Parts: sequence; C-alpha cells; structure tokens
Amino acid sequence: MKIIKSHWKFIIFVLICAVIGGIFTGIYTINSYDEAIVNELLKQIKSKELFVLITTIQVILYAIFSLIFGLILSEKIKLWKQFEFKRVAIITVLIIIIVGGLLLSFGDYYIFGALNEKIKESYNLKPTIEYIISSFTYGGVIEEIVLRLFFMSLISLILYKIFYRKKEEIPTHIHIISNIISALAFAILHIPATIQMFGGLTFLLFARCLIMNGIFGISFGFLYRKYGIGYAILGHFGCHLISKIIWILFI
Repeated sequence: MKIIKSHWKFIIFVLICAVIGGIFTGIYTINSYDEAIVNELLKQIKSKELFVLITTIQVILYAIFSLIFGLILSEKIKLWKQFEFKRVAIITVLIIIIVGGLLLSFGDYYIFGALNEKIKESYNLKPTIEYIISSFTYGGVIEEIVLRLFFMSLISLILYKIFYRKKEEIPTHIHIISNIISALAFAILHIPATIQMFGGLTFLLFARCLIMNGIFGISFGFLYRKYGIGYAILGHFGCHLISKIIWILFI
C-alpha cells in the first residue's frame, strides 16, 4: 500500500498503457496471422474479440506484477528516480532517440535489407494504426516495466546478494552487468516475432534480432540506471516514433 500511495500517478499511467497496449497488440497480432492460423485459432477461441480480450488481460496481469515488484526492487537497490527534467538527461535521451530511430529504419532497411530481400520487402507494407499504437504503449511502456524496472532490478539484487551483500551500496558494475543480461533477454524475447514476420529464422535474421534489440536494450537500461525508468520509457517511445515517421514518409 505504501508503494501504491507513493507512485499512484505512475501506476495509473502504466495501467492505462497496459489496457491500450493489450487491446491493440491483440488486434495487430491476430490480423498479422495468415488465414489458416486464424481459422485454427477460432476453433479454440470462438471470436477475434475474445482473443483480443484474453491478450489484454494477460498484458494487464504481467504489467501489474512487474510494476509492483519492480517498484519495490528499484527502491531497494536505489535505482528508482523520480522523473525530473534535467538538461543532461534530455540531451542524452534525444541523442538515443534520433540515432535509434535512424538505425531502426534506414539502418535496418539499407544494411540488413541489402543482405536479405525479405527484410527490405517488409518495409513495402506501411505500419497499421494498431501496430503503431501497440509499439508506443506495449513496446514503449510495458516492455520497459517488465525488462528494466522489474527484470534488470531483480538481476541487480540477485548479483548483489551473491557477491556484495556485505557492502552498503551496490557497485555500478553490478547494474551494468544486469543491464547486459536484461538487454539479451529483451533481444531473445523478440525472436518469436521475427519468426512470425519472416516465416522462419536464418542466421542473419537471428543476428539482426540480437544486435538491433540488444543495442536498444542496453541503451534503455543505461537511461534507467542513470536517470530513471521515466527516461527509459521516453527513449523507447521516441525510437519507435522516429522510426515509424521515417518508415511512413521516406521508405
């Protein structure tokens, strides 16, 4: 209850994003399946609306779990920082947003797309509204709550308890290691989406998934460690925003 009272505005914000993200992720997911998969799915789940409802409930549940325990853990290991406008933090997040947005669009299209025609062809279809909203709310907010606020904090606490429990403060390199681990998990969790998008997984697609998501995961983890989860969310959201604008207008 103390956690809820202290962070009620942030909790409401995350829950709103979980509801919106769950709805539009469900819509985007079922619309991206081919007809055979949809028909098979509808044999078990009677309607697309029910699939979207189930997806939304799942997102809300693990968002709540990750949020509450993430808040507890982040305060325990002193990674929680109240969001404040700081010049250095704003400049840092803007650099990450601009570079990340360019890498997610032009970089992916011209570098990985040159090596794999399917990657280049995936940009022929412009992103749908449900995909964009899902990437902003589920990707930009919920993924940060799960992977950074909860998982990265948990790894930091575990490493601290194993190696440095006699010290009063957690060494910085513990947070750096936990950032790398959470970034790797962030990348691995995107493999199923890669398989679904391209109909399989080659070495190049696997490397692309690890490199692209790993780089971004480390960047968002850095923002979380230095400036708090608010800036990690802002960085993740901004990278999606810039990349989608470039995709729609220039690719």
